Amino acid sequence: MLLIGVEAAQAREPYGDYVCQYIFNPYTGNLQSSYNPLKITHYGIQAKNTNAGTKTWEAKYQGPIRLTWRNGENHRFHNFYLVNQRVEFSISDEPFITHNGRKYYVINFDGQWQLAEAIY
Repeated sequence: MLLIGVEAAQAREPYGDYVCQYIFNPYTGNLQSSYNPLKITHYGIQAKNTNAGTKTWEAKYQGPIRLTWRNGENHRFHNFYLVNQRVEFSISDEPFITHNGRKYYVINFDGQWQLAEAIY
C-alpha cells in the first residue's frame, strides 16, 4: 500500500460513522484485527475504544486528493489536518481493499494504515 503521487480529485462527502476492523502491520505485511468506532463530522474526528477511552480531535478538511499506488491504481481520498495533533488523516472515497470477501475503506492516520467499514 505505498503511494507515489498526489493529485486533486472530485469526490463524495466523507462524513459519517465507520468501524476500523484491521490495522496493517508494515513489518510483517499482515492485518491485525481491531475494533475502533470512528465518527467523522464537519468539526472533527472522534475515535472510541482507544486505550484512553473516547478521543475527539478538531480537524480541518483539506479536500479530496488522488493517491497512486505502486501497482499504478489510482484512488480518491479525503484529507484532513488534525489541528492539535499536527498530523494528517485521510480516508478513501470508496471501499476498495478486499479482505475475506469484504471491501473496506482505507484510512491513513499519521502513517498507520487501517481498513474500515461504513456504518449505515
